[in-house]
Amino acid sequence: MKLLAITVLLCLGEAFGSTARSLYLSDKKTETIRIVPGRSTILSFPSRPTKVILGNQGLFAIQYVENDIAIAAIKAPAHSNLFVYLEGRRFGFDLVTVSQQGDEIILVRDSDDRKIKVRVQNE
Repeated sequence: MKLLAITVLLCLGEAFGSTARSLYLSDKKTETIRIVPGRSTILSFPSRPTKVILGNQGLFAIQYVENDIAIAAIKAPAHSNLFVYLEGRRFGFDLVTVSQQGDEIILVRDSDDRKIKVRVQNE
């Protein structure tokens, strides 16, 4: 079901000229998320977030849908931070409203997942 929802969102994004972008984050860096007022932005995580902290709750609204977090601007201009916790990791975001070319779908991944894991066998 989750895969179907993401596939539909990706297809809709391409139909309207936007594409999903992938972010590989660590817990030491924040990433800017551009939000157009009147539209939602989806942060899609590999697992369900356990906790979310929004810096200014009067500027942005958040909804949870399984492994996704939908974010919409309540007021513009707006600027806040957002911290998402999952699987013992913390990801930081800098939310900012823009008038155009905002983010639609963001696939959030752990930067540690990009590292090559080497397994050593003892003889």
